[in-house]
Amino acid sequence: MSLGEARRPETTRERYSQMADAANPAFTAGAIAVPLLLPVLGYLSGDHRVMFTVHLFLGAFWFGTSVLGAVVLGPVMGGLPDEANEAFAERFVPKMNVLMEPVSVGVVGSGIGLAAMMNMWQAPTTTLWIALALAVALLALGFGPLHWFTTEMFDELAADDTDYDRLADLNQKYGMLSLVELALMVAVVATMSGLRWGI
Repeated sequence: MSLGEARRPETTRERYSQMADAANPAFTAGAIAVPLLLPVLGYLSGDHRVMFTVHLFLGAFWFGTSVLGAVVLGPVMGGLPDEANEAFAERFVPKMNVLMEPVSVGVVGSGIGLAAMMNMWQAPTTTLWIALALAVALLALGFGPLHWFTTEMFDELAADDTDYDRLADLNQKYGMLSLVELALMVAVVATMSGLRWGI
């Protein structure tokens, strides 16, 4: 189902059903299952090298997608005519909605699991606590205001009478918050470097 065939959802259940259909059911299943199962499999392997690889893969994906969204896609979408913006957003917004939150949980979960496998929680350093606090802040941002903006964009796109001014405003606010998310991610990378060198 495309968003052109959808209508403004009236309930949360209807919203997520339409979102999964618009993103493609197979994509939705993979986008949720893979980021959540990889950390579990990495932890069950008992090998911190496997878990490190999972954490690095998911983290690089999350970071790269955030850079792309904040620095490239947001400004591009903001400069497109209404019809082109809507056509692009109809394909982009549903997929981002179903993908990024599982990825963020997978990154944070694999990081916590990796620290446990390397016995870092037995004597946690200040840097480790800072990394955890930044991770919690990123999750709060992603599941809070960023989630709200993307679901509102979805609802607006699904409406018969799409308000393009509101859509542009939501996109602009999402872009500004994405820059905050990006800054937090850079800070997390800095703490990871600190942990690597025993700080």
